[in-house]
Amino acid sequence: MNTIAIKLDPALLSNPDLDIRYALPNLLAERSGGVIQNDGYDYVGRPASSAKALVIYLKVSALERAKTCIIDVISSVCVLDNDLRHAATVAVQRGEKFEVIYPARNREEFVV
Repeated sequence: MNTIAIKLDPALLSNPDLDIRYALPNLLAERSGGVIQNDGYDYVGRPASSAKALVIYLKVSALERAKTCIIDVISSVCVLDNDLRHAATVAVQRGEKFEVIYPARNREEFVV
């Protein structure tokens, strides 16, 4: 099984409802036919920051199918009234690091 992480910037969400930590993984599991499974969440950012990013972890059994499904959902589905296209960064775990796969031009270091 591979791990994919989705980082959501709360400052870029129109409805920063924390229920998204359940709604998004459930939607992805359903849309992927079980290829994607929820593997928890965490918050990342500076300790003094009140707007920490939410990171949703997913276990995937078929990496390419999962990547396609996740990118499709982020690109075209509003989740809890949130357009995720600009708020989400998606990365695949490669050893101890994460490699950003969405947005395609994003080359920032994905820190969890």
